[in-house]
Amino acid sequence: MTEDVSNQTSAIRRVVTITDHLGVDLLLKLAAARCLAPFMRTEHTLGSAAAELEMPASSLSYYVTRFQRAGLLEVVRREPRAGKPIPVYRATADEFQVPFDAMPPGMRDQFLNGSRQHVLAEFTTAMDREVLQRFDSGIRVASHPVRGMQIDFMEGAASDDLGITEWWGKVRLTEDEAREYASSLRALAERFGNDTPGPGRRTYITMFGLVPEGRRR
Repeated sequence: MTEDVSNQTSAIRRVVTITDHLGVDLLLKLAAARCLAPFMRTEHTLGSAAAELEMPASSLSYYVTRFQRAGLLEVVRREPRAGKPIPVYRATADEFQVPFDAMPPGMRDQFLNGSRQHVLAEFTTAMDREVLQRFDSGIRVASHPVRGMQIDFMEGAASDDLGITEWWGKVRLTEDEAREYASSLRALAERFGNDTPGPGRRTYITMFGLVPEGRRR
């Protein structure tokens, strides 16, 4: 089932709520959602979307059929050519919303944790590869004036010139500092989060976040 939350105008995004099983399944499984991404951004033929995704058109065709059946994708026009016209597709909304109560049991946790674990695994593998290539001398355990101890690579991992960095741990913040920290992270995501292909661009994996530690009982 789909339900319009807002209408599409030049100034308003069309937002649609998805509650049927097929639509929910397609949107919350990363492999399928990835195949919908080009059509969310702009109009595409099957061939042009497959080229953007770097996958065979025959494989994408499977998902296109299911997207249409679920009401997530529609044919907006047909390009004439000798023989059969080519359908041009576009997502039926600018934003799809899936309520938690529309998700099958366990899907919410599977989606959230599965996504995190997938990206974390990619990040860890890529970072390990860079460490072995660039920081192959060892680990440095040094005193720190505030935390007491600091652990990093012997070269210092001052990687501004390398385009890689990693930091994780715990920090003690006031509520105002936490809001400022979170706002800074959101600003970075807004500035650099657009996955835009182009000359000289390389794909980087990034993870960041901030959450209060659970209270000890």
